[in-house]
Amino acid sequence: MRYITILPVLFLFLTASSGQTTLKPDSGLVTHSFRIVVIGSSTAAGVGANPPDSAWVNRYRAYLQGINPSTEVINLAKGGYQTCHLMPSGSILPAGRPQPDTLRNITKALSLHPDAIILNLPSNDAAAGYKAAEQLANFDTIIQTATRSGVPIWVCTPQPRHFSSNKIVTQLIVCKAISEKYGSRVINFWDPISAPNGLILMACNSGDGIHVNNSGHRRLFEQVRNKNIPAELVKLARK
Repeated sequence: MRYITILPVLFLFLTASSGQTTLKPDSGLVTHSFRIVVIGSSTAAGVGANPPDSAWVNRYRAYLQGINPSTEVINLAKGGYQTCHLMPSGSILPAGRPQPDTLRNITKALSLHPDAIILNLPSNDAAAGYKAAEQLANFDTIIQTATRSGVPIWVCTPQPRHFSSNKIVTQLIVCKAISEKYGSRVINFWDPISAPNGLILMACNSGDGIHVNNSGHRRLFEQVRNKNIPAELVKLARK
């Protein structure tokens, strides 16, 4: 537990962002269908879930379609992806960074005319050595690209991973900054699956220290469900 002494203060901010609510039929989902596009990396792609319908995106799709079968959840996520992969097409990135994937990035997501976008990038930037400032600048570019297009975007926080202490601190700095800047549009993917030392909870670890198992995916699904994205979309449509 060598990380405990450097982490507790950074953990405190997350507890306020995990409020539990549930979607009610009067939220509008029964009478409104939506298209939600997910962009991200391996967690959103479903790695660690077995069978695939246990993955958080697939659980979320089944949940929404159980209320309104016309609602779509389109998943563009791919394992290994970093913020650079999801940057707008045509972005000029630093030397040595991957280029945007025009089949899976924010530009592609917007081309599908979604009602909402969910961005889920757990830890690959930190693993590749990105500093917090670079990660946050890329997150902001992706999010502002959606916002300028009039599409609401929800951003998931980073997730715990079996990192060294310095990278865990980087992850928590990014979590804190995202939570403070994007407020109600942040989905807390840290607290439900994190041990006190900043690693993945044993009960949620798929075995590799990187990805979550079925239990972890279920917890992440619950965090997304509890955001009541369809209800928010109905409110926005009525304005």
